[in-house]
Amino acid sequence: MRLLQIIDKSFLGKFIAKKQELIAATDPNRIYVENIRSFFNIPNRLAKLFCNLAVREGVFREKIGIICYNKDCERIILSVDNLDQMPSVITCQSCQLREESEYDFNTASLSTIIFYQIVRKNGK
Repeated sequence: MRLLQIIDKSFLGKFIAKKQELIAATDPNRIYVENIRSFFNIPNRLAKLFCNLAVREGVFREKIGIICYNKDCERIILSVDNLDQMPSVITCQSCQLREESEYDFNTASLSTIIFYQIVRKNGK
């Protein structure tokens, strides 16, 4: 027990606490390459490789997020497993509720972002 107290009070304890905070702040349904890069303190390319390996091993599921065009929003409007599932036109509910002038978008003009979800044991 004394060893654990010494570790907790040292720089190592602070390092471990910071990693625990990063894990707690990460949404298991929206894990970005940046989350992995930050957690392991590795380059972006290596973090992307880790994510791709996790997909191949069935730990992560790759998702494509479609991002709203409006500068005041820029939220993920819809997420899909592949680009074939994207509708041709998409409505941003947030922009529609805020009564923005534009809230229906041609998906070909929208940006996308790749993120990952943790695959649960039951496959969902």
